[in-house]
Amino acid sequence: MAQVKGTAKHGGLAQMALDSASIGITQDAVMRNVTRDLEDAAEQERLGLEVTALSLEHTKDAYDEAHGTGGEEKLNSDLEDDFDDDPALRALEARRMAQLKKKHEKRMVNEAKGHGELREITEDEFLPECCKSDRVVVHFFHADFERCKIMDKHLRLLALKYNSCKFVKIDAEKSPFFVSKLQIRTLPTVLIFHDGVNKDRITGFEELGGEDEFPTRTLEVRLHTAGAIYLKPQKKSAQKSALGYAHRGTYSDDSDEEEAEASNSDED
Repeated sequence: MAQVKGTAKHGGLAQMALDSASIGITQDAVMRNVTRDLEDAAEQERLGLEVTALSLEHTKDAYDEAHGTGGEEKLNSDLEDDFDDDPALRALEARRMAQLKKKHEKRMVNEAKGHGELREITEDEFLPECCKSDRVVVHFFHADFERCKIMDKHLRLLALKYNSCKFVKIDAEKSPFFVSKLQIRTLPTVLIFHDGVNKDRITGFEELGGEDEFPTRTLEVRLHTAGAIYLKPQKKSAQKSALGYAHRGTYSDDSDEEEAEASNSDED
């Protein structure tokens, strides 16, 4: 029995070491991707081309949210049951619990700011709402437009998933000042704010496939490129197109609460 318990200890330590290494590898891969995008964007700008290589900056909260680890309760239970006599593991547990507490507190702060749901705001609330959060997605809508209702449906799902970003909607008919100031010409229009500054916009459905029926994932990826939310990079696939080119620029289908996985191919 003691031998089995000892094996479990070593196995748990090895898994924790692998998990830590996985996060480091993922972070390094992300930084390499960002560096490559910056270089590509600079070259496009030098040649006088439209800059398409650069994704807007993401917040640390969004990155941490996307790489949040799952199974904390099970991990804590295992530590309490099997490792009570190991000071090193008890210290690890204490550090992990401090991280979980900080993450929970941050979530509560965001929810107090109105994160976690798609809320309708008034014109008077527009500036305070956009300036109190690092990342804000604002949907200018018309109550009678069917496509605005479709946009609301997708944004409502994403608001529930991404606590690090605030999602709000504002009636364009009742907000003439900001409609004029922000040059809103088509509805729906979705604006993305970074620290109170409008950095990107999605006008109509053209960038989302041009049809009324499109998956929420399409909007999710578009908001990632705008720096509003963060999607973990997907493992590179060996699948190639009909022309022989490998597919790139895809993102993981893992939810926010799933554990980040290491990928040796990301070290390329």
